[in-house]
Amino acid sequence: MADRACRSIRQAPALAARAQTGTFNGAVGKKMKNVIVFSIGHAVYAVELGWIREVFTLAHVTPVPHAPSAIAGVVNFRGSILSILDIRGLSGNRAQASQGESALLLEVDRCQAALRAGTIDEVSSLVADPNTGVFVDSRHRQVTLLEPPELFDAAMNNRALSTRAVASHEE
Repeated sequence: MADRACRSIRQAPALAARAQTGTFNGAVGKKMKNVIVFSIGHAVYAVELGWIREVFTLAHVTPVPHAPSAIAGVVNFRGSILSILDIRGLSGNRAQASQGESALLLEVDRCQAALRAGTIDEVSSLVADPNTGVFVDSRHRQVTLLEPPELFDAAMNNRALSTRAVASHEE
């Protein structure tokens, strides 16, 4: 699945060009978000491609006792130890990541962390519905667009996820 997502990431610039020229699903004049859509359980999330450095599969995950609830463990990624952020942990529900799950390597201000992604569903361009401001993916599911700088801030400061970490649809 990660290989398919990586191939799709390489195609994203072409999708963006089509969107800007108005040849992508009638999206002329609407602000598009080029994203990776993923799901954890029944919840569907997206992160803009600009924040994502790589999609990978979690290898052995080491739990970190007494870590903030946002940290679902650490993983050795190409010789570097990365914290694994979990959106559920950022919402106050402690969860542990497990080997074999997908993760997104995010970078914010030269700080890197893995975001537990569960299952990568698609690489897509999303447009907010003009009436409701809600993002919907190709499967017609409501998608929560996440803002990595706010996710990192919440994790580093050991606080629950605020509504600021979820992108405003009116941007």
